[in-house]
Amino acid sequence: MVDYYILSNRNNKFSPSQGCLIEFEDVLVNCCNGVLIAPKFVPTSSRLKRCFEQFINPNQIDIQPKKHNTNKQVLFLVCLTIWDCSILQYIPYWRKKFDIVCAYVFDAVLPDSGKPEKFLSSSFRSLIGDLDYLFIPVTGSLEAFREKFNVPVEMIPMACDVMKFGSYQTDRCIDIIGYGRQLTKHSKILAKTYNSPNCKRIYYYTNHMKISKIHNFYGHRKLFWKLLHNSYIALAYDVLTTPSNKFSFSFVGQRWFECLAAGCLVVGRRPVCPEANQLLNWEDATIEIPDDKDSVIPFIESLLTDEQRLQSAHYRNYINTLVRHDWRYRIADMLKCLNIDQPTPLRHDLNKLRQQYETFKLFL
Repeated sequence: MVDYYILSNRNNKFSPSQGCLIEFEDVLVNCCNGVLIAPKFVPTSSRLKRCFEQFINPNQIDIQPKKHNTNKQVLFLVCLTIWDCSILQYIPYWRKKFDIVCAYVFDAVLPDSGKPEKFLSSSFRSLIGDLDYLFIPVTGSLEAFREKFNVPVEMIPMACDVMKFGSYQTDRCIDIIGYGRQLTKHSKILAKTYNSPNCKRIYYYTNHMKISKIHNFYGHRKLFWKLLHNSYIALAYDVLTTPSNKFSFSFVGQRWFECLAAGCLVVGRRPVCPEANQLLNWEDATIEIPDDKDSVIPFIESLLTDEQRLQSAHYRNYINTLVRHDWRYRIADMLKCLNIDQPTPLRHDLNKLRQQYETFKLFL
């Protein structure tokens, strides 16, 4: 038997990106019958430690000393950056309390040497080195992470909760959505053309990277998914083509899986990383937008007026993410790395995904 615990920073981190992590954590909790540990930090370090110790008290989250509990104790961390793993230091004797501790890091980026200094500290590297496994969603950082921390590191792609949020609806009211980082020259011409008073079409766009704090993650994500479900075309760009001081390599990010799961026709710049050809390898999974700004509107119009292509994309993108890119498949892959059998709820959900695929694959 295995007892699962999911350690979350949802009460301390409030950037829009945290919403993606929370959805993954919720799937982990449900599929593993896990216990969610979500402490809320207080300003002073002494009170912080007392608060955390109280929160993870064995009597409160039902962790028994190993001599009284033969169940294997497994702790999952879902982190935005490698820095977020430092939350472990506030669990007294965390390495002794759990048989297996592993982390999934969304933004698998290592800072430049010397920035910040904390990154190079032996205590931080020792903390990461005490993990049993580190999972990251990009191949470009695998060797760097292995070399820096001397811990097993495996590439597990991002995904989304397709079972809950996937959609193949064909009746949509938003022509184009650009959520998050966009290519400025394309966004400007789309907004100028489609958001003018005399145009019946609409281009909805926002750069959530400029939003510093989200107060209601579930409300924010419900609106996000509602917007995707009602959009014919979703813009998505390889991170190397949009301004970023963080990423120096290409990868298939969260937005690709979300837009495809929502049944959108995904237009923009396809990631140039090798794994893109494995993860996004079906017809019209991605469509390249012309670089010439004068060609953008005619190209978009040709897509929006092709009802057959749009409808096929709704079904095809939804079905391919349903059978390949739900978080439950990623959890199964991580458990395989950890040599742990799949929990009953996870097996049930995987069977449900396969049954749904068998029902819908006739539309492919």
